[in-house]
Amino acid sequence: MNFFALFVVAASLASIQADVISHDQVIPFAQSAATSITNTVALKFKPQIFINNGCHPYPAVNGNGDTSGGLKPSGSESAGCKGSGYGSQVYGRSTWYNNVWAIMYSWYFPKDNPVTGMGHRHDWEHVVVWIDNPAMENPTILAVTPSAHSGYSTVLNE
Repeated sequence: MNFFALFVVAASLASIQADVISHDQVIPFAQSAATSITNTVALKFKPQIFINNGCHPYPAVNGNGDTSGGLKPSGSESAGCKGSGYGSQVYGRSTWYNNVWAIMYSWYFPKDNPVTGMGHRHDWEHVVVWIDNPAMENPTILAVTPSAHSGYSTVLNE
């Protein structure tokens, strides 16, 4: 066995470790241009969120792989997280599921602090938008499934 080669590989892997940085220093990725049908549909149906109270979404990871350190669940619901000066980030994935096209959009929140003194560092919330077929000229929303701490609930488009 070549121990020198093994040492070089191990040292290289150790040197590329990403850092944990302050939640308000994570710079989001620029939104890429839609280069496929699925990208176009994902951008078309991307939900907008409104934060009445509580923490606003922030980017979770930057281009260097550095991740947000989040926030301790202290102070008011929105203390320290009323929005990033760099902008937010929406993460998305899509696939076929039971003959329906599912697009999952995800937002990262540095903390979840619904009641003063209670909560946790880091939170992810999701919305799944169910459509009939992304290849159709005018795809139709069949249902929307938002997440919450108690799980998911689906609202059908009837």
